[in-house]
Amino acid sequence: MPHDVKQQYLIRSGALAGYEQQVKALKGDTPSILADCGLSRQDLDAPDTMIPFNVMVKLLELSAEQLNCPDFGLRLGINQNVHALGSLGLLMLHCKNVREVLTSTQRYIAVHSQAEYWRLHEEGEFAYIERLSVSQDVSHARQFKELSFGVCLKLIKSIVKGSVKIEQLEFAHAPISQISVYKRLFGCEVLFNQEHDRLVVKRHYLNYPLLGLTTDNKHALEQGLSKTLLQYGDDIERQITTIILQTLGIQGINLENVARLLNTNKRTLQRKLKAKHLSFKSILKEVRIKTAYWHLAASSMDVTLLSEILGYSDISAFSKAFKQEAGLSPLQWRKLKLSKR
Repeated sequence: MPHDVKQQYLIRSGALAGYEQQVKALKGDTPSILADCGLSRQDLDAPDTMIPFNVMVKLLELSAEQLNCPDFGLRLGINQNVHALGSLGLLMLHCKNVREVLTSTQRYIAVHSQAEYWRLHEEGEFAYIERLSVSQDVSHARQFKELSFGVCLKLIKSIVKGSVKIEQLEFAHAPISQISVYKRLFGCEVLFNQEHDRLVVKRHYLNYPLLGLTTDNKHALEQGLSKTLLQYGDDIERQITTIILQTLGIQGINLENVARLLNTNKRTLQRKLKAKHLSFKSILKEVRIKTAYWHLAASSMDVTLLSEILGYSDISAFSKAFKQEAGLSPLQWRKLKLSKR
């Protein structure tokens, strides 16, 4: 795998859930706006299509401008639900309380978006839910930032058991809509040109339980995965790769679980792999190593945590597998990568 290429940050097109309906409501031409950004309707139809983050940013900014809708990102985010997050949403619904949701988001946000991460900071009676950007190439992503906080607000309202009061919302950018729009949506004081992009809530809300994983939620999320798999037809390798990527850290990654998600049994799946001269172990190893390369190059994630996310039994097992592939330990490879920047 080449190590000297410029890092490209990707995001699931599922982050645009509801985009076409919103453009239509604003009397816009979806195909035309998408084409201006090098996208098509097909990109929206497959929510797990990974598209460049800078393209997503351009699309939202262009849409807001052409449709004369300064709060385009906010509107889009506030109308989305947990299904828009794909496997990250499924993970959230398995959490017990708000703190677990935020911790899981910190760990697994890359399965949804590689260009951002969220950090939870607790101090005194307050909890600070902060959004940070991995990419330094896109400094004007105001519409996307506001979309992200719109989604965050919607999730708080829709999956938390009980009412959570937001104390304050802070944005690092200047307002792009009327202040009254932000206050109406978030129901709190909204500050701009701040040091951070973050929500502030009382700390005790972190212990609030979730409504839980309903049958409808589970069915909708698994349907989304099935729809994604259909686009690969009989390409069993791509189907398995997709399932592994979407279930890293969410459930035990083994042949039996993958077979279940493919609506088949373990022996049938083994026969299909053998016919293609493939093995489940080799596919799993490749996905893990490629994911490890990305995290080590693009984030400062602790290696112990990374080994857990990748599903290794412990850090020594991860280090051994990585060194067999890269010739260096994960920490050595990261240090070498950083020295070349």
